[in-house]
Amino acid sequence: MSLFADFRAKDANLPPLDASTGLNIREAEESDLTTLAMIAAEREGTTQDVQYRLFERQLSQQRGTGQVMILVADVLGKVVGFGKCDCFTPPENAPANVAPKGWYLMGVIVIPTFRRRRVAYQLTQARLQWLARHTSKAYYFANALNQVSIELHQKFGFVEVTRNFFFPNITFAGGVGILFEVDLKTMERPNALLEPTPAAH
Repeated sequence: MSLFADFRAKDANLPPLDASTGLNIREAEESDLTTLAMIAAEREGTTQDVQYRLFERQLSQQRGTGQVMILVADVLGKVVGFGKCDCFTPPENAPANVAPKGWYLMGVIVIPTFRRRRVAYQLTQARLQWLARHTSKAYYFANALNQVSIELHQKFGFVEVTRNFFFPNITFAGGVGILFEVDLKTMERPNALLEPTPAAH
């Protein structure tokens, strides 16, 4: 299985999804944990148990400290993808080139049958809108080989900051990592920004 999604134009036979066709971007809930674990395990090559515990911990942080946000893409009641953002604080004794403190987009995954239908775009759009209510700047990093991800984020105004940076527990197999940032106060927001639906508590 390829490490990254295929870099190709959107399939013309697959119409884009939006609210009018049943797409709902919302905060993750406890009832989503099993599905999220399945999606992440297949993409990351780990077990569902490992991913379930990870999402369970992150969902607890989301509700507790507010330092994590997980949004899911729900199509007519079926979760087909998710996107995360985390608030990062450099650890003590980190090297001088440690990534800056702040909010980071930490990956978006959409199941294969729903790719190239603007689901990842709308998950990114919704996360940035959420972040714009909490901070003035957001960060994101990617493997230089991951052209699909880089192209997606460039649409939202992300610009390259450096290729020389350290982020704990992150490596870039087969390539070089690139750190990007976007100014949420000045970026051009696309029309009809999608409002995430608050999760029921």
